[in-house]
Amino acid sequence: TFSASAKVQALTGFIDKVTATTNEKRFCIAGASLGGAAAIEVASTNPNCAGLFLVDAQGFVDGIGPMSAMPKPIARLGVEVLKSVPLRSSANQMSYFDKETYATEDALAIGRIHCQREGWNDALVSFMQSGGFSPSTKLASITCPSLVLWGRQDGILEGDEFVPKFMKVLSDAELRWIEECGHVPHLEQPKETAEAMKSFLMDRVVAEQDADNAKDNESNNWFGAGIGLA
Repeated sequence: TFSASAKVQALTGFIDKVTATTNEKRFCIAGASLGGAAAIEVASTNPNCAGLFLVDAQGFVDGIGPMSAMPKPIARLGVEVLKSVPLRSSANQMSYFDKETYATEDALAIGRIHCQREGWNDALVSFMQSGGFSPSTKLASITCPSLVLWGRQDGILEGDEFVPKFMKVLSDAELRWIEECGHVPHLEQPKETAEAMKSFLMDRVVAEQDADNAKDNESNNWFGAGIGLA
């Protein structure tokens, strides 16, 4: 199955397997766009999550609407539309602030690679019929430090609408706007995005954990997981 819950279980299993090889069970997780919803699901249920990075994240759009109730043959037709060149081209254009530089034919081709893999159609139908993620109900239970990163010119999930909601609901959150940037800061402004994440990781997450470790005389080994779903 490729349901929303199965995706969360797979992520949790991966984290558990990697951290089992270290003396440190704590980890940080990052999610961009729909991947942000998956990261929220993990962070809200795993007490070992020490830091959450939300990059233009889907946190207040629950489920996938009427598509979850579609008969399977209709859902399969919908999947064909979702991976079509016209729709992917439109999404490619909407994703960037500097469209001339980044919304290229190469970007379109790369953005469709996963759609053309064997089994992708069936996997997406399975995900659709599971109802998708429901992150909005989980946000309030997240207690770890969180960094909300947002492209100032995001035309897919507009920051003016969603950022204030994140800052209100998350108990320990910081905000970093990425200027001259659309929906994918990690692609359009990778240097600024990486610097913001590193600064938050070192100044907030690691520094706080180092202070705790000093009290307990423990070592500090870190594991980070990143998710991007489309």
